[in-house]
Amino acid sequence: MELDKTQLQWLVAGVGAVIVVLIYLWGIRARLKDELRQRRRQPSLGNEPVFGEDPDGAPEAEKVHNFGHLGRITPDHHLADKVLVDVEIHPIERGSADPDAEVLNASSVEVTPVADPPLTVPAAPETAAPATPVKPAMPDTLRMTVALTVVAPPGQLFTGMRIQTVAAAAHLRLDAASGLFERRTDEGAAGRDLVFAMAHLRKPGAFDVDTLSQLRTPGLLLFMNLPGPLEDMQALDLMVLAADQLARELGGSICDERRSRMTNQALLQLRSKVADLSQRRQAQSC
Repeated sequence: MELDKTQLQWLVAGVGAVIVVLIYLWGIRARLKDELRQRRRQPSLGNEPVFGEDPDGAPEAEKVHNFGHLGRITPDHHLADKVLVDVEIHPIERGSADPDAEVLNASSVEVTPVADPPLTVPAAPETAAPATPVKPAMPDTLRMTVALTVVAPPGQLFTGMRIQTVAAAAHLRLDAASGLFERRTDEGAAGRDLVFAMAHLRKPGAFDVDTLSQLRTPGLLLFMNLPGPLEDMQALDLMVLAADQLARELGGSICDERRSRMTNQALLQLRSKVADLSQRRQAQSC
């Protein structure tokens, strides 16, 4: 297919226009690069070279900027000029190195001081009474809790009314306030010192006068704290005799606090522990 003269002229004109546009765009690109180089060569306040550092400027790694979704932008990027404008408009603010800045921030917090209550000095008595000497507390190593149980035969229970009858014969009296049967120095009279007490083995362990006739329990617990109002061995003998009497009358067995059968050997070991405790207490008091 041959082109006529008119078509050939239009083709040459179109090619020439394209070449002119390309030359114009190339010139704009070269001019932008020159402006970018000139801006980079201008001195910047705050970026003066420090003695001992390279005066040529920041390292090559600092000329590459990461702008999130825009990616990494270098000086040759088509958005480099936009990046420089953004940096000039939004400079990076450095934290203050003034140590007084933190003090000012802290002092802005309002703190309401709490006034101390006024001290009240009691008036001295006209005649001071003689001071009562304070008795030093006894260490726990010189104290001891002794416990024995009277356990019913397997499959059987002690009744509350029967317990009350046998306990009265063993000089134990029910204290309504504490809910315990107590043996005191004057056979349970009120106001006398407590030697040992007795509870039952069903929770909560206390005896209720109103429901004593309905009580059914698998056993009884006799316990005392040493030292007490009596000599240690005397108090132990009284509690062992009471436990033996309860066991014989109720048809039970004497056991230790873990409900293990109390043999003669176990009883001798218990007496030995109590005697040793008494000796150590006497040695310390001398």
